[in-house]
Amino acid sequence: MRLLASAERLGVPREFQPAMSAERVRRMAEDADGAAYADAVSECAALGRDELWAVARVLLPVTSGRA
Repeated sequence: MRLLASAERLGVPREFQPAMSAERVRRMAEDADGAAYADAVSECAALGRDELWAVARVLLPVTSGRA
């Protein structure tokens, strides 16, 4: 939920595939656990861009040697 909320705040494009549309993913998150999603959105709303990128790096660690 935090990764989705962070991506939304950062404006990460997901519309390159119809299955990845922002609205569809948001609905799935709300259906799966609306309270957790709302908490993640609230938490991320208070973060600046650098802090949001830090959250993304923790949730999606990049292997060394990969971009």
